[in-house]
Amino acid sequence: MTTHVALLRGINVGTAKRVAMPALRAMAEGLGYRDVATHINSGNLLLGTEEDAETLRQRLEQGIEEGFGLHADVVVRTVAQLDAALAANPFPDGDPSRVTIAFLAGPAPDGTAERLLALATADEPVLVHGQEVYVLYGHGQADSKLAAAFAKVLGVSATVRNLRTVRRLVDLTAS
Repeated sequence: MTTHVALLRGINVGTAKRVAMPALRAMAEGLGYRDVATHINSGNLLLGTEEDAETLRQRLEQGIEEGFGLHADVVVRTVAQLDAALAANPFPDGDPSRVTIAFLAGPAPDGTAERLLALATADEPVLVHGQEVYVLYGHGQADSKLAAAFAKVLGVSATVRNLRTVRRLVDLTAS
């Protein structure tokens, strides 16, 4: 059995797409997944399964639609893939709350880095690496034009977590 982390996009951000974490865990357990846990209220689901990532993604998206009446894109990574994403972080000295990793549902479309860099300020370096996009928001995301337009510019479904959250997800799977 492999431990996977399912990252739900847009869950419990603002008032839309509200999902209680106990209900999300119950839904995943009802689908037959093992060792189900959640971390914080933003749709980080840890679970064990022998299913491949694509099957897991499809089943979770369907379960969310049927169980909660809403659609949420799900991006799935193994713990080893999260570890690799952490190891590839090009901003190791950045504030972990300001370094983000966007986990893409598929390969980054051609020109992704250029489109993102066109919106970034000098203190917002961006690196596209495989199916992850790293951004260091030097002055935070609140007033960032890049952060505001990120999903639209990206060209592929993705969900973003800060470095602190990704580290914690990896740590939770080790305990």
